[in-house]
Formats: sequence, structure tokens, C-alpha cells
Amino acid sequence: MTDVHQLPDPGEIEREASEWIARLNGDDVSAEDRARFEAWRSRHPLNARAYEELSATWQRFASAGPLVRAVSFAQSMNEAAAGLSSRAKARPRWRWAFGAAAALATIVAIGWFSYNRLGPGTLFSTAIGEQASVSLPDGSTLELNSNSFARVAYSKASRVIHLDRGEAFFKVAHDPQRPFWVVGGGSWVRAVGTAFNVYVHSASVEVIVSEGTVKVGPAEALRGRAPSDEVIANTAASVLTVGQRADLQGAATATRQLSPSEVQRSVSWREGTVYFENQPLSDVIGELGRYTSLELIVKDDALRRLPVGGTFKANPAGAEALLTMLERGFGLRVSREGDRVYIEQERGGRAD
Repeated sequence: MTDVHQLPDPGEIEREASEWIARLNGDDVSAEDRARFEAWRSRHPLNARAYEELSATWQRFASAGPLVRAVSFAQSMNEAAAGLSSRAKARPRWRWAFGAAAALATIVAIGWFSYNRLGPGTLFSTAIGEQASVSLPDGSTLELNSNSFARVAYSKASRVIHLDRGEAFFKVAHDPQRPFWVVGGGSWVRAVGTAFNVYVHSASVEVIVSEGTVKVGPAEALRGRAPSDEVIANTAASVLTVGQRADLQGAATATRQLSPSEVQRSVSWREGTVYFENQPLSDVIGELGRYTSLELIVKDDALRRLPVGGTFKANPAGAEALLTMLERGFGLRVSREGDRVYIEQERGGRAD
């Protein structure tokens, strides 16, 4: 009997290589991650080859750094595919694309491009303290906040974004034939032509609608399947209109109406700032902590309730400005031990 050995799937290998590049360039990569990567790379020669070729292109874009500004993702995808066409006969048809975006950071997209299709290996990420904006091929835009990670998969039938971490604002081009889906944190959002913000918290998902209407619900009904109207037809869902916010936790959804100023404040990170108005210090630290690698620690419960207001930059400088304000304006003691910053009352002092 002749043994049949099935060759690895090139699309799957490329997706895995793309994910490894994103993981190894993350701020929180661990020794365990590197060990698992080495095991994957040595598993098959095609794994190593895919990683080397994708990594070489990544390095060219990464070295450009601040010189890369406001590059259209669709344009970069097309250019990458065209550049590979002349070599397609000489080597396996690996296809990749790297897009760079403006605002405060450069992000990289790695994926399989074919017939205006974004495959499951197309990745976008931002580091801590960075924001970025990407133009998608259908005219929609994806804006990523600090320390966020998204996967994009377009097909002829649907447009799907998996927001695995962080926060993103979506402005969706109208296309009734191809609904726009965002899946993340155990929830899904469905839109056709609208604008909305999605923030994946550790235990919940927050959705705020700026334009149009969206439908939201729990992702449990998907059970690993691609989202579609047929799949969610018999599941519980909520409809959100302009100015509404939904907090989704499993099957539970709590909604409320926001004022125009509250909506604007919620998405002010898109302009590179975050704004607070007499909010507890614990909330302010929780928000600004997203934009810095420092760990801000307040142990005093009374101090955590201290009302704080102001406008801060949505980057590490914003966290430093807060610390300066607390020290000089509120008379608090700020002490540092490595990446940990302790905020305390001076001896004999008290929180107002």
C-alpha cells in the first residue's frame, strides 16, 4: 500500500506565519511564545519559508517608521499583489500585503490578496499608546485605538472584522448585499452603512453608535461559524440607533441613550485625546492606563473616588501629565518602582 502524504495548505501556513509575526512583535511577547514559534517553524520547511518572506517585507515597512504616512490599505494591497505576479511561476504563490496608516503610528497588514478579497490572515495591530486609521477596499474605514488587534476577512458575501483586543471605530460604506460584521469579546455587531465604536473590555463589550443603526447580540450563537443573517435569525438581538450605547456581557445587554457631548467624548481618542469631567480617579487611571506601559496603582479607596477632570493626550505623555497634575495640583505623592507608579496621599493628607 502506498502512503499518501497530504501537503500543508499554503493559505493556512500564511495565516499562521502572519499571526506569528504579529505576536512576536507585540509588546507582551513571552519566552513561551518564542518557544512555541520555534516549534512551529521547524515543523515544516514551508513554515520557515513563509515566515522568512513575510518577515522580510515586514522589516522593510518597519524600518520606514515615521516616514510612512496615510497610505491607503487598498492601494498597498494592490501594489503588493502586482509586485508578486511576475514571480508567481518561479515560487509558490505566497501573497501578502502590508499597509501603513497615519495618525500616531504605523501599523502593518499581512494577508492573502485575491480578487478584492481579504483573507483570514489579514492582521492589523497597534502598540500601547498608538492609534491608526486604515482605508479598506470597499470604502469603509477602520480606526484602531491603543494596544488593539483586529483581523479582517472580506468575501463576496460578507465583510467581517474580528476585534480580538482593544477598541476600534468603524465607518461603514453602504452595501446591502454584503453586511458588515464585527465579532469580538463574545458579541457581534451587524451594520450595513453606519458609524460606530466597539471597545472590547476584559469581561464585556461596549458599542456606541455615531451614525445610522446597528444590531448587536451574543456571539455564542455563531459557534465558530461565519456570521450571517441566517445564523443569527433565531437569537436574541438588540437594535441601536444614533447616540445609543450598549454594554454586552454574554447574553445580557444593557442600553442607554447618550448626549451628543457624551458620544463625542467617548470617541475623542480618534483625535488623539481623552477627556474627563469630574470622574473618579480610578476611572481616569483605568482609561489613561491603556495608553502607557506604566502600571498606575492607587490603594486608598477614598483617593480612588477623588473627582478629576481635564483633557489628556491619548499616549504615554497623557499619563505623565496626569501624574504631574496629581503631584503638583492635588498635592499627592507619586513614587516609582520600575514600571509601577504608586499614587498616595502625603502623610497627614486626605482626599477631598
